Amino acid sequence: MKPLNSQGVKAHLKTTTRGLCRRHKGHQKKAPSRKHTTRDSFRLKVHPRVRKVLERIGVPERRPFVPDPFQVEAIEKVREHDVLVTAPTGAGKTHIAIEAIRNVFRQGGRSWYASPLKALSNAKLEEFSAIFGPENVGILTGDRKENPNAPIIVGTTEILRNQLYDAMHRGQDLAVDLVVMDEAHYLGDPDRGVVWEEVLIYLPARIRLLLLSATIRNAQQLCDWLLWLRQSPCLWVSATERPVPLYPLFLFPHGDLTPLGGRGGLFRPIRDLDPRQFARRDFPDVAHILEALRQADLLPAIFFLKSRADCERAISLCPPVPRSALKKSADFHRRLQELLDQWPFLKSHKHLSILKKSRVGAHHAGQLPHWKLLMERLMQEGYLEAIFSTSTVAAGVNFPARTVVIPQSDRFNGREFVDLSATDLLQMTGRAGRRGMDEIGFVLVVPGRYQKAELIHDLLRSPPDAIQSQIRVNFSMVLNLLLSHEPEEIRTLFARSLATYQNLSREEHVRDLVQTFQREVSRWEPHMACGSMDLLAEVRPRFMRLHEAQRKAKKQARKQALAWSTQGLLTPGRLFLNRRGTLYMVVEPAGKDAPDVEAVRLQPPLQWHRGAVRTHRVRTRQIRDIGRKIGRLPDRHDKQGWQALVQQCEQEGYRSLFHEDAGVERPEALQSATRTLAETAMLKAQLPCTGCELFGPCHKASKHPFARLVQRYFAHRVEIQSVQEALWRSFQHHFRILREEGYVTEEGHLTADGLWASKLRLDQPLLISEGIRHNIFPAKDPALLAALIAPFVMDRERPGESQLSALIWKYPDLATPYFALMQTLHRLREKLNQEGFETPALPFWTVVAVYHWVKGEPWVMVKGLTGIDEGDLAMVMLRTADHLRQVESLAESHPELADSAREAIDGILREPVLVT
Repeated sequence: MKPLNSQGVKAHLKTTTRGLCRRHKGHQKKAPSRKHTTRDSFRLKVHPRVRKVLERIGVPERRPFVPDPFQVEAIEKVREHDVLVTAPTGAGKTHIAIEAIRNVFRQGGRSWYASPLKALSNAKLEEFSAIFGPENVGILTGDRKENPNAPIIVGTTEILRNQLYDAMHRGQDLAVDLVVMDEAHYLGDPDRGVVWEEVLIYLPARIRLLLLSATIRNAQQLCDWLLWLRQSPCLWVSATERPVPLYPLFLFPHGDLTPLGGRGGLFRPIRDLDPRQFARRDFPDVAHILEALRQADLLPAIFFLKSRADCERAISLCPPVPRSALKKSADFHRRLQELLDQWPFLKSHKHLSILKKSRVGAHHAGQLPHWKLLMERLMQEGYLEAIFSTSTVAAGVNFPARTVVIPQSDRFNGREFVDLSATDLLQMTGRAGRRGMDEIGFVLVVPGRYQKAELIHDLLRSPPDAIQSQIRVNFSMVLNLLLSHEPEEIRTLFARSLATYQNLSREEHVRDLVQTFQREVSRWEPHMACGSMDLLAEVRPRFMRLHEAQRKAKKQARKQALAWSTQGLLTPGRLFLNRRGTLYMVVEPAGKDAPDVEAVRLQPPLQWHRGAVRTHRVRTRQIRDIGRKIGRLPDRHDKQGWQALVQQCEQEGYRSLFHEDAGVERPEALQSATRTLAETAMLKAQLPCTGCELFGPCHKASKHPFARLVQRYFAHRVEIQSVQEALWRSFQHHFRILREEGYVTEEGHLTADGLWASKLRLDQPLLISEGIRHNIFPAKDPALLAALIAPFVMDRERPGESQLSALIWKYPDLATPYFALMQTLHRLREKLNQEGFETPALPFWTVVAVYHWVKGEPWVMVKGLTGIDEGDLAMVMLRTADHLRQVESLAESHPELADSAREAIDGILREPVLVT
């Protein structure tokens, strides 16, 4: 099919609708099977209703900028009041922020622009510098600190929160007159929402507040809470119409381009399309989708795929750009070369040839920051046809596109696949339609096994999700609040939280529920190993996660052991353990078709049958571990010989029979699976669940009264717990640990160690401060300091990262301080686990990678040490630098360590890790 240019689209559309009209006339009840689509069978056929919409495609006339009424209203109101602005993506919320900042700047005031992403902060630095002058704008993020005393600061919300901590400690007011919080819907983010809520609680009412968001359903409730919290009116300014209208489309596998829906709901033929006709492993037909988009003049496009691997696979399936579609080819190659000259290390990027050939790119967290920036620049300047991305690009990155493509209606939330929410879809489709470049934007829904077209149709008409408070207590929060508040004052702060406000309307009902529940719980608390329902709520999910991890580890270990055992190891004389830990010796190996071996159970008393030692058939999949081989077997009728063999095995013991030096080399995959199994078993054993007399009814559904009580507790937990009291109990829990560890006095004042530990505003301040207390972190070796800090930035191991044995053998000089660190932290980690707190995995590979990077080794060499994606490795480096900045803040208490941290940061922040 010959591609058309944009001038031929209308003529093409007229010739491709007649067949489609006949095909869908009468809304046949069942669409034909399209499971096996070939290039010959694919042909774009445009529905008449779609044709009329496509004719509206064009570039708007250039007009002088005139603010919309909602922009004018917000700019006027923020002069005197706090303001929350909700408006669709691209509607011009940044203009409101610029004018509010300009008004404060003209009066000699200071402004703080807080964003959730470093990339967004970097973009705003460039934008604001062009408007207000670079000398008047500074940036504060984890890896950039430039012009910090400027009257206009852009930075991440975490940095603003830290400045509020410092101001409260000094007993001073924050030297700011206006705070702009962009992407305000992050207040409801499960991971980072707590930081946003902290900022709003701590921010002095004197400081004017401007909140910007595209996606808040309960905006008026938030304004009411801010009025209740700050005793200052917060006004809501809303715009609901998109600056560029959005039209939803559906592309059938054979090329029928239809509306997604209409007044009667989902387009009928789409409803008749059965997702089960697509195989689970079917992949979006990227080549045909791009072909259809090009023919309909719907490029450029953003494809939102479910994983990084899918993004990489998709770009490999993209055909070359047809000659007739090549626009500004010379300009593209010139601009690309300019960017490559600016970042020469990208000239060897594995996707560069695809970029040149197909004008497409992959944008996800696994890519280098510079490569993602290159993609953003080329897309913004109109040189790319498509970007394939995970949903992370939906927030904060300015990608101008005419069309957004949605191949599936679910997403991975870090634990499992869940349906898209209205907010998720609103963030994605917000990128469709470029203001000033498009008259109309499009969302294209593509069918597949995991596509619920009706869900997408309904979500497009649904309001965004409501924000719920995500505030929770952590050790860093407790330490920093105790810098400037008495415990009872902190209790008052919790009473001002959004969570408390959202539950006030149910207070009377909650009070009755709590009283009834407390009476029932009191009779069971003496028998609960965890001691209370609050701790049960923390410990039980952790135990269940570990139990599931142990189950998967057992399965993996069995799988690896089976593969290992079938490689000719199970010959006569070989010792092995079955899954129950019983010792056996092989007397007859498994045959080619036999799934088991014949073996003698070497467990006293030996069993005999007709004067010969009794043998058993043991399936290879039941074998847990393989040990050394006995050179000479006794005759089967030699009772003394077999008894002597049993005694010999008992005397030598498991360690010598099954240790790594027993003459059997275990593959790394089996060692990794065995290690994981041992680690999960150890972590489970540390939790109080293991020895609890109520373990059965707590963890298993039954008719036991305590089981029913637990079920009711979790079903009504939000109601049963007064949020204020729940926060206070959590504070007391953290407070007790801090007091026992010597950071806080009985009266609630910080000790000398508590004072400097409060500056470690990290996820794991106690573990790092424990290492500092025991002088584990070297004060005169910046590379080793960075290397030993690096494991703390990982919240979990990633697949394929377990190379412990090989790395320890290769880098023993790094293994020694690493294991010294692990030994030092063992007591505290065990205690935190027993108390229901999760601790990080502390992987050794991060030590090796960061050490060599700070030492000046080239990126290619360091990347080869890990086997993980470049973007993940760069993230480890940047987060390590963030952590080191916290260590650098200890200049008064630990000057040498702070100096070493500063030097280590300089070693980390170099290309390609640092984006400038």
